[in-house]
Amino acid sequence: MKKLIALSLTAACASAPHPTPAPEPGRAEAPAPTTPDAEFRALPPQPGAPVDFHAPIPKQLVLSNGLKVFLIERHDVPLVSVLLDVRSGADTEPGGKAGLASFALDLLGEGTPTRDAAAIARAFEDLGARYGTQADADSSGAHVTALSTTLEPVLEIFSDVVLHPAFSDADVERLRVERLGAIAQAMDDPASVGQHVLARVIYGEHHPWGFPAEGTVKSIKSLARKDLVAWHKARFQPADSALFVVGDTDEATLRPLLEARFGAWKNGAAARPAANKAPKGGERIVYIVDKPDAPQSQIWVGEVGIASTAPDIFPVRVMNNILGGSFNSRLNGNLRTEHAYSYGVFSFFDTHREGGSFAASAAVVSDKTAEALAEFVKELEKMKGGVVTEAELSDAKEGLFRSIPALFASNEQTAAAYARAWAHGLPLDYYATYQQRVLAVSRDDVFRAARERLHPGNMAVVVVGPRKLIEEKIAAMKIGRIELRDADGEALKAAASR
Repeated sequence: MKKLIALSLTAACASAPHPTPAPEPGRAEAPAPTTPDAEFRALPPQPGAPVDFHAPIPKQLVLSNGLKVFLIERHDVPLVSVLLDVRSGADTEPGGKAGLASFALDLLGEGTPTRDAAAIARAFEDLGARYGTQADADSSGAHVTALSTTLEPVLEIFSDVVLHPAFSDADVERLRVERLGAIAQAMDDPASVGQHVLARVIYGEHHPWGFPAEGTVKSIKSLARKDLVAWHKARFQPADSALFVVGDTDEATLRPLLEARFGAWKNGAAARPAANKAPKGGERIVYIVDKPDAPQSQIWVGEVGIASTAPDIFPVRVMNNILGGSFNSRLNGNLRTEHAYSYGVFSFFDTHREGGSFAASAAVVSDKTAEALAEFVKELEKMKGGVVTEAELSDAKEGLFRSIPALFASNEQTAAAYARAWAHGLPLDYYATYQQRVLAVSRDDVFRAARERLHPGNMAVVVVGPRKLIEEKIAAMKIGRIELRDADGEALKAAASR
């Protein structure tokens, strides 16, 4: 043991750095060594030249059965993306069947009358194709990306998948287990819980958007094969669908391929349009979801917002960018930079054919929940007051139109951008004229949008956090009565607090 101690001391002494001698008085220190690129490194890099981006305008074709096709040619790489979009999403789900649309979309690739899931996956893989689906609040879609040289056989499989799903009982049960597992994970995530509860309280019990797109445990357990078959039959019809094709192809090549695979697709009985009405905002209520011992609270503040086609949509977007839509926004500057309550704060308008939600949110230090909530209210009231500087206006507008090129980074993204615009009833030149409409927004436009579209006194407030720590302080703020909800959004009890 003594030898070990001695060796350790010897090693420690040997590795100890020698102290740097202090310079002698009056003697200048030797200059720091330089490198050949020292001058270059001394200057920060200069910004590059502005990117002159022009969004493409799709060419519209129509197949013999009336199915619309939107084509954007890109011949820089030998890839083609095809997206079939349907103007039906969560908005078409019957009461008690939340998650039906997304569940049906997940099952499309699980089998047809002639191919099982393994055969479909193997065929796409052998052809080097990438397949996927997505379900939105008011639209649903399936997409595939393939080499332009294999487009014909890929379309054969793709059309079979989207038009002839088997919805076999075995596949339904297998995906049901997976979906219930995903819901359990979401229920354990405070951010997801906060967003879901906010939707529940602003849309109410009778609007499909009041429930998670993935459904609830109760609704997913209730779905039967007949529900999936009926939804697909009613909603997947050429009259209310469109194909978006982006990539290395042209009309002469594409039209016969699509006619062969989609031309025989017929319309069935017309599906009744969804008639969903969002309730009007009422008194401000604070909903607390207890998350004991959570180091952070999730704050969600919101209300029903506006539709994509609203005449003031661009002033609203500029206004939101100033409020919480960018890193330099007011909410982020206040709660993150000034007060250090949060790592990041944001707000957004989730726009659709009907009015989607407006929400502002942040994860904040739990013991500062009430203080952070007070800053949310302050910034919302200030924004509604209509005070906007020219610098804020300029930064917000520039941030908006400079974000548009990212939507067209790939063929898939381009197809998805135009599918979304079509599903929302926007014109074909929507992205081509986006920059001009953003730049045309004035300070008066922003003032008007803030006054008319923000209603802080009626917004719902959802806080997911440790109730014992936060409830009393929030009650003392007197911003609205408090109600308790569970992670599903179900009411537990109301406690009057004014």
